[in-house]
Amino acid sequence: MINSETFINILASSSRVLLSISLLLLRGTIGIILFVVGAGKVLGWFDGMGMEQTIKMFSQIGISTPFTYLSCYTEFIGGLLITIGIFTRPVAFAVTVNMTVATIVTLPGGFLAPNGAVLPFTLLMCSIAILIAGPMKYSIDNLWFGER
Repeated sequence: MINSETFINILASSSRVLLSISLLLLRGTIGIILFVVGAGKVLGWFDGMGMEQTIKMFSQIGISTPFTYLSCYTEFIGGLLITIGIFTRPVAFAVTVNMTVATIVTLPGGFLAPNGAVLPFTLLMCSIAILIAGPMKYSIDNLWFGER
């Protein structure tokens, strides 16, 4: 039987290992979502529309072709890099900027609407958390540069 102090420590305390595992799960989740969405926009994978249709759609909301490419490749390549933890903070910064714009663009349609701002806002908050915390222990960055 565990005493109340041990129980409170289990509920209230954390460790560097648990934080690293949490960041790994967060990076994996946001990275896979970004990769799948980006691959759909760039290559038409996962029932995506491909680059040509994405450019047309983005131009209808006033986003130029160069910024469309930048946004799509930030999701596509950035998702992969965040998942495995390479250049995590710079990529998280790029995703933060991308998702800020996406949130602003989609917010007029409603937050919880079918094409609303809830997903970009969620990805924005996740990318900010990754930007602040860094890749932590379970990442390629840690192998290359050590945990900081």
